[in-house]
Amino acid sequence: MKRKLLVTTLFVVFATLLITAQEASYGVRLGANLSSINSDDIPENLEDSRFGIVVGFLAEYPMSERLSIQPEFQYSAQGNDDESLRVDYLQVPILFKYHLADKFNIHLGPQVGLKIWEWEQDGELEADFSTFDFALVAGLGVNLTENFFADLRYGFGLTNVFDEERIPDGFEGNNRNIQLSFGYRL
Repeated sequence: MKRKLLVTTLFVVFATLLITAQEASYGVRLGANLSSINSDDIPENLEDSRFGIVVGFLAEYPMSERLSIQPEFQYSAQGNDDESLRVDYLQVPILFKYHLADKFNIHLGPQVGLKIWEWEQDGELEADFSTFDFALVAGLGVNLTENFFADLRYGFGLTNVFDEERIPDGFEGNNRNIQLSFGYRL
C-alpha cells in the first residue's frame, strides 16, 4: 500500500512536469514546526509538542493561470518534545496550488517522508520509528513581494509512525504539525 501510494504520487508529479511547457520558478524556504505524535499509547507526561525547524528547496510549475504544482525537497524536525519521541525526516511534499489572487494561494497535496534520524538512547519510552511517513498537507500562502513569500501549513499524518514489527502491543501514532515558513523565489 505504501509503495503504491509513493509510485502513484511520483508518477503524477513527473507526468505533470513533463506536460507543462511553461516557465518554472525555483526557491528556498525556512521555517518552524510545532509538531506532535497523535497517539493514545503515549503517556500524558510525554505528549508535549516539539518545536523544530524546516528548511527546503522548491520548484513551481504553472499549469494554468491560477493553478500550479509545487514539488519540494525539505528537512523537517518532528515528533514530541521528549527526546525518545523525536524523529527527523527528509520530505517530498507535492502541492497543488490554487492562486486566489496575485498575493494569496491555497495549497494541498501528499507528502512522503524518509526517516533520517531518531533518538536512540533509552528513555522513559523506547520508540522505534517506521522508515517512511505519508501525510496530507494543506496550507495558505501569501506573496509578500515579487520574490519573498510566507506560508502556513498543517500536516496530517496518514500512517503509523511507529515500526509495528519492533514495538509490541500494537503501539500506534501519527504525525501532526503546524508549519510557518518564509521563502525566497529566485
